Amino acid sequence: MSLFRRLETLGEQDAPTSMQGLYLPGLRYSLRMVDEDTLEVTRMDNGIIRAIMWLMFWLTAYFVVQSWWEQNPLWDDVRFLFDSEGLLRAQYDRALERGLLRPPFDQWYAGMMEMHGSRWIGGLIFLALPTFFFSCALVWPRYRPLRFNRKHGIAYTWSWGRFFLTKISHDTRDLDMALRGTSIDPFENMRKPELMGFGPLVIRLRHHRRQSWKERWALGVFPPSHEGQNSQIAYAISDFLTSHNRPVWCDALEQQVPYSWFDRFLMGAFNLSLLPAWWPRRTERLIQAFLDRDAAEREALRRKANGMEG
Repeated sequence: MSLFRRLETLGEQDAPTSMQGLYLPGLRYSLRMVDEDTLEVTRMDNGIIRAIMWLMFWLTAYFVVQSWWEQNPLWDDVRFLFDSEGLLRAQYDRALERGLLRPPFDQWYAGMMEMHGSRWIGGLIFLALPTFFFSCALVWPRYRPLRFNRKHGIAYTWSWGRFFLTKISHDTRDLDMALRGTSIDPFENMRKPELMGFGPLVIRLRHHRRQSWKERWALGVFPPSHEGQNSQIAYAISDFLTSHNRPVWCDALEQQVPYSWFDRFLMGAFNLSLLPAWWPRRTERLIQAFLDRDAAEREALRRKANGMEG
């Protein structure tokens, strides 16, 4: 193991691949059956950035509405952006009523614009902030979950336009599954093993073309539904990919009680995006191309081993 790999996995534990029983009422938030042969596992960081964007949008929108309601100087900057002459005309008329001004409006307006003409920048920023956060919340790409197909023996996902796919042989060792604690300090996780039960399951997948290039993902819903969620997800993945027959818990998972309205609301808010979660046709093409390439390599090795080259 390289030094970089040792530092990367510092404070992590190997994930178990066997245990007795699965707590499906909790795992239903992390696992989903896409079809008979495909299991989907959510990522722990799914929707966190979008949730922050929504929070910042509502916070900045509150200040904009409050400024409009109170007609305070911040809202004057916004009015200055769209109608500076109207704003200054109203101020000029009020000053005239009080007998504070004597110069004509044109002369007074030119002087005010010379002194305060840049106030529109503050108004623009004040309106741009909620607009920016709202746009980010809608267009920020959804973090794609990881999918595991037992028919083809593969694990795959998308990440920022890149497709990752790992071929699973007779075990899940190539996935490098590990348990990570809840602390960002790896030494704290090593000192307190109980933290491992509430952290994510860390998994690595290879790039579909550059097979030497691996990336890591943290799996499992956040906050965890129960202690040992990461260990049970690791077992579910291993059992699903390596069992000769479809595990019986897959049917039980599909028969879990529906989500509550609050769960559906949170999942909808965290996953709302104008960008699609998957590109089904492109995904299928890349999977098929990988399987064809893998089959051709295996056939070439078989022919070479049997002395059938040429």
